Amino acid sequence: MIEIIDDLPQQIEEAVELGSAADFDFKGIKNICVGGMGGSSIGGELLQNISAKYSKIPFYIVRDYNLPSFVNSKSLVIIVSYSGNTEETLSLMNQVPNKAKILCVSSNGVVGDRAKEKSLPLISIPKGYPPRGAVAYLFFPILEVLRKSGIIKIKKDDIDEVIGVLSDNIETAKVWAEEVSGRLKEKLPFIYSIHDFSGVARRWCTQINENSKSLAHFAVFSELNHNEIVGWENPKEILKRIFIFILRDRNEQEKIKKRIEITTELIKEFAGEIMDVYSEGKSQLAKIFSLIQKGDYLSFYLARNYKVDPLPVKKIQELKRRLAE
Repeated sequence: MIEIIDDLPQQIEEAVELGSAADFDFKGIKNICVGGMGGSSIGGELLQNISAKYSKIPFYIVRDYNLPSFVNSKSLVIIVSYSGNTEETLSLMNQVPNKAKILCVSSNGVVGDRAKEKSLPLISIPKGYPPRGAVAYLFFPILEVLRKSGIIKIKKDDIDEVIGVLSDNIETAKVWAEEVSGRLKEKLPFIYSIHDFSGVARRWCTQINENSKSLAHFAVFSELNHNEIVGWENPKEILKRIFIFILRDRNEQEKIKKRIEITTELIKEFAGEIMDVYSEGKSQLAKIFSLIQKGDYLSFYLARNYKVDPLPVKKIQELKRRLAE
């Protein structure tokens, strides 16, 4: 797992090349629907965060068995399953209307086989990773296809910046994660983020779940100020064991900055610890992936502190085994 996290900059380079080599054009679509589960869906949520700034096309994520009814001939449905055998995602693939455009992303399995049989657009990504470890391959090829199609108007320089920022930050991020993971052990992590980083907050949460074998929770400003903030009173003994990470941007809106400052003041006496974690880089893409890098390392070192192997996900495998009976 540590090798996978270390190699993220190189994986991004390879993933961008996969997208560049894909000869697909989706100009003229009116909405995008990404279907996937778990690690395969995180790329879609990050694309949704990016599209909010760089696209005028509605972007919808499906983590379920059923496509939304708005999908039609003007839709692009992106089917993402790292294994190619995800039950819910295969259900979505079966429901795509004949006139809708489709893009499949998979390393293997039924998704890849069906795409080849029906001559559907397919991006085949490398095998051998746990799905959560393939985030570069589940995000950047799709981003590059959408960029070339003029759907997400992001600069190629922004992609280059991501690789540079991550390469430069590897050792710093590891030192930070190793130190903070010691303070996080035996505490419950809460990940709060600004809206631009909502996909990153989910990523931190799920990486801690799967790598560290630990529960975690995430919420987003300013929605959490309309409900969750009121819950910071009870149960008092448990609240004292909560470690809050706030994922931030040094250029965030003043209104959001003020909300974060006031929220911190209101809940700091109840929480165990609160830490601001700032993104790195200039572009939105670099900021997102710099935070992903930090969160991935944190989940690894927390796993080491708990003396658990970050790679296996035994409960997921057992659930799948029982569902197949």
